[in-house]
Amino acid sequence: MSRKTVMITVAVFASLCLLGFAFLFWAEQNKAGEKEAVKKIDIVKQSEPKSKEEQTDAAKPAEERPKPAAKSPEDKQKVMEADGPTMDALGLRYDYANQSLPQVIQTYLAEMGIDQSQIAFSYKDLTSGQTFAMNDTQPMTAGSTYKLPLNMLVVDEVAAGKLSMDERFDITHTTFEYRGEHDNYVGAFNGAMSISDMQEYSLVYSENTPAYALAERLGGMDKAYEMFSRYGQSKADVKTISRENNKTTTDYYIQVLEYLSKNQEKYKDILYYIGESFPGEYYKRYLRDIAIYQKPGYVREALNVDALVMEEKPYIIALYTAYLGGSTEASDEISGVGIDQVGQIAYVINEWHRVNMN
Repeated sequence: MSRKTVMITVAVFASLCLLGFAFLFWAEQNKAGEKEAVKKIDIVKQSEPKSKEEQTDAAKPAEERPKPAAKSPEDKQKVMEADGPTMDALGLRYDYANQSLPQVIQTYLAEMGIDQSQIAFSYKDLTSGQTFAMNDTQPMTAGSTYKLPLNMLVVDEVAAGKLSMDERFDITHTTFEYRGEHDNYVGAFNGAMSISDMQEYSLVYSENTPAYALAERLGGMDKAYEMFSRYGQSKADVKTISRENNKTTTDYYIQVLEYLSKNQEKYKDILYYIGESFPGEYYKRYLRDIAIYQKPGYVREALNVDALVMEEKPYIIALYTAYLGGSTEASDEISGVGIDQVGQIAYVINEWHRVNMN
């Protein structure tokens, strides 16, 4: 090969290399330009105003999304028709499908000649979170309903390893309200009770001596009352249950019930006992075919009940009353009329729930 031919070949090869490098440089620049263009498009999209639907969804608090669909009028009417014979037999037919829960209760109270100030309640459907209340910050006499949060406090101590369920504790010097009841317990249990025994007799039978024995495990009743805020506080002046005058509010107690409902495994023994309590009375008087976990409370003018009701869609209810059936602060026996009216109100609340929430 001549020298001239070699030089021409080298020149051609060099030119091709230069063209290749130039093409690669152009391709990389083009890719970078495309990436930058995409980036700019994304930025523009982000800065564009959202649609009304997007803005509305973004503005909704998380707890409001999603909401269950409202029950149709047709579905409500089906329940009204199915439950109609029982409503009529009890004389408790109201416009459940078209009135709010407080309105239905107020209609019942007007029919019975009961002043609205005699009733306080707080209700919460555990599926939807729907709540209703009436006089929920009005101070009401608690009676023995304090025994539910008291038992919960003791279970908390057991769960923390500070107490044993099976250890027997001396009750011979326990504070008491009634000497006869105290002495009977000392005799029946040979002067000592386990926490399991204290739970059963304070919740199933609502007895005072085992309740005081439980409180002693916490440092006494005064100390126990100071701890009730663990389960919530009312927006009223009375934040939990007053040790001085035994007043509380349904706004506080519905929080106790919600805490209980969220921790059912922890408090399963408590639920068992309050499930057994007062069969056929209070919330169970006219509601026989569903599981009801209730803690009633009676003293003088007050007839109360706090309950977890296992309807198709469970709900919790704190219901407190005063002066039903002519009872007064001097009363020392439960009014037959009053306890029946508590049962009727329980039926009305439950029927409203069945029609509107189940």
